[in-house]
Amino acid sequence: MRVAVSSLSVGDWWADTGRINELPGLTGADGVELILEGSHQPSRLDPGRLTVDVESVHAPFADVNLATPSDHHREYALDVLRRSAELARDLGARYVVVHPGHLTPVTVDDRDLALDLCIEALREVRRVVRKEGLVPAVENMPDHELLLGSSPEEIAEIVRASGCRFALDVGHALTCEGSPLPYLEELEPCVIHVHDNSGDRDEHRPPGEGILRERELGEALEAGELPVIEVKSVEGARRGVALVRRLLG
Repeated sequence: MRVAVSSLSVGDWWADTGRINELPGLTGADGVELILEGSHQPSRLDPGRLTVDVESVHAPFADVNLATPSDHHREYALDVLRRSAELARDLGARYVVVHPGHLTPVTVDDRDLALDLCIEALREVRRVVRKEGLVPAVENMPDHELLLGSSPEEIAEIVRASGCRFALDVGHALTCEGSPLPYLEELEPCVIHVHDNSGDRDEHRPPGEGILRERELGEALEAGELPVIEVKSVEGARRGVALVRRLLG
């Protein structure tokens, strides 16, 4: 199984592309998951400068809300996802990871409406991403009352109703359930985002520095297709890659 490292590891949203190219050599990974934010958002990135294998792209999430009740904002969000899918295709990626969205002042008292809007938008995302020959994967969110898809039951509802695949974020799961296992009982993941925390908040620490149990991480890895080390430093990513390779045997 190939192991990827997130571009989050460089610790700079506006990093030069050359630093992304260095990540596999510095961490022992096979390739990267490229977060399309900052200097690597679709409108700024020059794909020709990337020499690294891009296994997956993480679609933009800043100011992008697929559960928005605003038609104008929804059109913008879908356009961002469309351009992300085209870029992912050009980069040779296989997966496009997306966030399910969040509540707004209009939907804060009507979560069911927000879920319906999210699922409707994700069905269009699924169509657009699959048109480019890629796999759309929806990620579970950390514990927060305004975020959709935090609990195993809610992310399962979103994934099944939208027809997308599931991206299991292990660190996010720790803030909700203290373990990734309840999510594995609901869904079969493709992408696995690997990071750790204290269970109180989303910290993106290297695995082994928080409450994540190696046995449970191993079960998640066995269930998935592409592990991505999603931590905030190159050294942490290197340690994460080594641990994942050891658990995978």
